[in-house]
Amino acid sequence: MKADLHMHSVWSDGQYMPAELAVLCRQSGVELASLTDHDNFAGDGEKRAAFAAAGVGYLTGVEISAYEGKTKVHVTGYGYDAASPLCAALQRERARLADERLNDVLERLKTYKNIRLSREDVLAERKADVPVHTLHIASALVKKGFYPNLKGAFLDCFQPDSPTYSYVGRPTPVEAIEMLHSLGGVACLAHPGRIWLPFEERAALIRQLKDRGLDGIECTYPTHTAEETAYYLSLCEELGLFRTGGSDFHRDGGGRTLGVPFFEPDEAFLRAVHFCV
Repeated sequence: MKADLHMHSVWSDGQYMPAELAVLCRQSGVELASLTDHDNFAGDGEKRAAFAAAGVGYLTGVEISAYEGKTKVHVTGYGYDAASPLCAALQRERARLADERLNDVLERLKTYKNIRLSREDVLAERKADVPVHTLHIASALVKKGFYPNLKGAFLDCFQPDSPTYSYVGRPTPVEAIEMLHSLGGVACLAHPGRIWLPFEERAALIRQLKDRGLDGIECTYPTHTAEETAYYLSLCEELGLFRTGGSDFHRDGGGRTLGVPFFEPDEAFLRAVHFCV
């Protein structure tokens, strides 16, 4: 079964509606997909219906923007109960914290760069009623002429050491794992090759997270080298973790291709996320 368990729709910072992604998955030969929108548990009904209509398997998913100190350590969640009252409560909390973070960024931009961007400018960049993501702020900065392109805005304002970057409301990886487990989901480490830590520190962190409940690692990822992929696969084998994989597709021209690299989930993972072949 060809699967892509990491992609984003308009329910966070992606280009396409779920129905459009479902068709693209079918055309790409993807048989099982998960829309892991950033910090957003909402939209599951629309997503599930879209993939059912396209004849593509669907798995509930989310990507939580977690941080260990100032180091980005994203956690993907699968197979959780999107219909539970607890999930709705967590969604409201993520939206509230995203709103606080937006206010913090706007103040930082004003103080450090004398950039006066309004909340309305940023909210207008969303394609759905979703928690504000960094891309929405960056897009507003470009539209208002403060930066020539998204790359410039991200490099100047949204790096971990930038004075305009905000850590308000960012959970730790352990908090993200606990959040997903409380919903009955499986918690996996997203794109470990992109964690900005020396190799030994990164390996130690993964082992620590395993002891705190981590269920799997995204081994198959577009920017992972063959050596990195082999290493993370062997680490999953050693630690008894599930292996996942996905394209991290957001939009056309974004450097990612839907369904690439090839990933095939094993039966143990599919059972853990309650997916029946």
